Amino acid sequence: MARDAERWSADSWPDPPPAPAWPLAARAAAGLRCGMVRRPAAAVRPARASAYVRERAAREGSEARRVKEALAARGLSPRKRFGQNFLVREELAERIVEHAHLREDDVVVEIGPGAGALTPRLARRAQRVIGIEKDAGLADFLREDLAAWRGIEIVEADFLEFDLAAAAAAHARRLAVVGNIPYNLTTPILERLFEQHAAWRAAVLLVQREYAERLAAAAGTPAYGALTLFARYHALLEPLMTVRAAAFWPRPAVDSMLVRVLPREQPPVEAPEALLFRLVRAGFGQRRKQLANSLATALAWPRERIGRLGARAGIDLQRRGETLTLEEFARLARAAAEQGA
Repeated sequence: MARDAERWSADSWPDPPPAPAWPLAARAAAGLRCGMVRRPAAAVRPARASAYVRERAAREGSEARRVKEALAARGLSPRKRFGQNFLVREELAERIVEHAHLREDDVVVEIGPGAGALTPRLARRAQRVIGIEKDAGLADFLREDLAAWRGIEIVEADFLEFDLAAAAAAHARRLAVVGNIPYNLTTPILERLFEQHAAWRAAVLLVQREYAERLAAAAGTPAYGALTLFARYHALLEPLMTVRAAAFWPRPAVDSMLVRVLPREQPPVEAPEALLFRLVRAGFGQRRKQLANSLATALAWPRERIGRLGARAGIDLQRRGETLTLEEFARLARAAAEQGA
C-alpha cells in the first residue's frame, strides 16, 4: 500500500494549472461546485510487458529459430503433404510429456517425432523410445541430432503400417503411445490403434481441437456423429489441455487439443460390431432423415419389416440418427441381427 501511495503521489505528476478566479455566482452558473478544483485527465502511459512475458517470448522465438536453422542446414523444411507442424514451445513439450504419466520401465512409441521436441523428454522418463517417422530426411536428422541419447530408436516407417503388437511382444509389455499427429491422418491413426488395442495401455495425442470436441460430443449436438460413437465404442477419452496454434511452426490455421486415450478391454455395449457401425453410418449419413428412411436404405428392407425392427428395439423410428446414443444403436443392431440382418 505504501508503495502504491508513493507511486501515485502528487510528486509524480505535474500540478494542474490554477483555477480561474471566477466570482461565486459565475461558478454556480457554470455548474461547478464551490471549493472543488478539476484536475486534467491523467496521461495514459503505454503498457510495458513484464519481464516474464519478454523472457518467454524470447525463448519461444529462439526455439523456433533453432528448429528452422537446424532443418535448413540439412536442406529440410516442413512438408505440407505429411501434415508437418513442429512444436516449438519447450514448456508445452514438458507438459505434454508429463501428461503421458510414463513409468521408468515403459517403452514409448512416438508417432511422427518430427524435429524431436518430445523425443528426448520422453527418453528421460522411459526405458525406451521408438520414434516412427515417415519422412526419410527427418529420420536421418533425428538419428544424428539425438545420437548421444541412449534408449532412442528412430524407425523410418509409416505408422499406419507399423506393427504395434510385434513391438509389444519384443519388449514383453504393453506400449505407451505419444504423438503430435497430422490432422489429416487422425482417423486412420485412431483406427490403427483400435485394431491393435491389446498392444498398448494408453495414448496421449495432440489432435485438432474441433476433432477432439467431436470425440467428446453429446447426442443431439452438431459435433455428435459416427466418429463420436466409433471412438466411444473402442476407448475412454479424456481432454487434457488446449494448445494454441502459435505453439507450432509453421503455424496451423486452428488450435490443437491434447487428449488421453485408454483402450477398452471390452466394448461398452453388446452388439455385432460390423452391423452396429453399418447402422451408425446410415443414421448419420443424412442427418436430417428419419431413422425409418435411413435404416430402410441401409438394410434394403421393406417398410413393414423396418417397422417391426423399431418395435422390437423399442426405438421410435421417427427420430433422427443424431439423437440416438450408442446403447440405442446397439439395441437396433441386436434386433436387426435377430431378424436376420
